[in-house]
Amino acid sequence: MSYERRHAPGVPLLEPSDVELVRAMLSLGGVPWGELEDGVQQVRVKLLDAGEEIHNRQAWLSVVASRVAVDWHRRRARDESLGERLAARWTDRPPPDQTEDARVLALTVAEGMQGLPPVQRQVLALRYYADLPVREIARRLRVPEGTVKSRLHTAVAALGRRLRDMEVI
Repeated sequence: MSYERRHAPGVPLLEPSDVELVRAMLSLGGVPWGELEDGVQQVRVKLLDAGEEIHNRQAWLSVVASRVAVDWHRRRARDESLGERLAARWTDRPPPDQTEDARVLALTVAEGMQGLPPVQRQVLALRYYADLPVREIARRLRVPEGTVKSRLHTAVAALGRRLRDMEVI
């Protein structure tokens, strides 16, 4: 059974020539070879979202693929700076503008997090220490965004209770 017969009529598909165009645009945009298929999948999803609104398919695919490549570079830059930001938080010397009270509070919060389940510590660290948005956390953990939001809500409430028990807040 062909690929097209397995899908409902009118659902836009990527033809083999479309896939080659998208891969070429992603490659020209600097996306590494090993990540091209992920980019193609992102373009497929955007194509499904667009439905039948596309007038010039090749132009549309080229623009969307180039935007996916730009997003890839932004993610990479954010991920690289993430390591630097996390390393800066754990240095022995606090930043010059950080007060001793702020440093003590940060250490106390870190201590309060130690008593939380690993799943809660994980989402708290990714959201508030790594400063990642919910969508990126969901992508990295391979869970729905709603699950991340739920875990964050539960974790913040649990951390708040622990800090109250420690008489910090």
